[in-house]
Amino acid sequence: MVHALNMRRAVLAVAAFVVASAGGCCLPGICRVPSPLPRERLVEELRRRAESFVTVTDTHITLRMAFRTEDGMKKLPTLGGFLVFDSRRPGLRIRAEKMGQKVFGLRAGAHRFWLEIPETREVLTGGDKGYAKLPQLIRPCEMMFWFCPPEWLGLSWDSTRMALEPEHYRFDVFSDGLLMRSVFVDRRRPAVSRILEYDLLGRVSTEVVMDRYREVDGLRFPRRLSVNRPLAGWRVQLKLGGPEFNKPIEEEAFRPGRRPGWQEIDLDRESLSNVRAFTEGR
Repeated sequence: MVHALNMRRAVLAVAAFVVASAGGCCLPGICRVPSPLPRERLVEELRRRAESFVTVTDTHITLRMAFRTEDGMKKLPTLGGFLVFDSRRPGLRIRAEKMGQKVFGLRAGAHRFWLEIPETREVLTGGDKGYAKLPQLIRPCEMMFWFCPPEWLGLSWDSTRMALEPEHYRFDVFSDGLLMRSVFVDRRRPAVSRILEYDLLGRVSTEVVMDRYREVDGLRFPRRLSVNRPLAGWRVQLKLGGPEFNKPIEEEAFRPGRRPGWQEIDLDRESLSNVRAFTEGR
């Protein structure tokens, strides 16, 4: 009995030594989390990471969308395509295709979008009101905030409260006493992993999850972005396949092209009643 107890202690001591030496996992499923960073140092690290990112282009994206119905979530066909994003404008361009055929093309600037749907030969345009009618669209301004310096997210504001969780730092960002957003930062390798945006009633309006971080050209960037809009009933997942960072992008990339003979629908003024192909994934 004494011998068995001594053996157990010896095994635990060796395991503890291995963890202390390697800074890794001691037992399966149990990983060592670094000691907490002071808030100022954490914010500075996030700022440094954000300042190293300007643009991303990827010709091998995967796009998945689903929307809520009476019978549950309906998944739309998985799409491929390419993405171009410039955080300075901000500008976003996405071409989504299935079996080599274009399903839709999105070009969006800071205040307006142009959505081309070849199946119905329609061009949908709009600003804030139009975006509200198409919650499955990702706005360039949203993406800019997801990867912007921490001051923009409010992580350094005096009214923001920081809490320490087992695997995350959580920042609760308040404005005039109302909770605007919660930002979760991974403790192992400081990077934003999740953002919750709240409406005026305190409900989650948008949830963004960023994971599968990998380092490319010295820049750590998430390979998967999941956007959930629970109030609107839409989920969107964007996976990057071969991203390239900080390449110069001409303004022309985000300008809409002319489509003679296509019907243009301004969603700031009109309804979605005649836009079934994109809203139902046909």
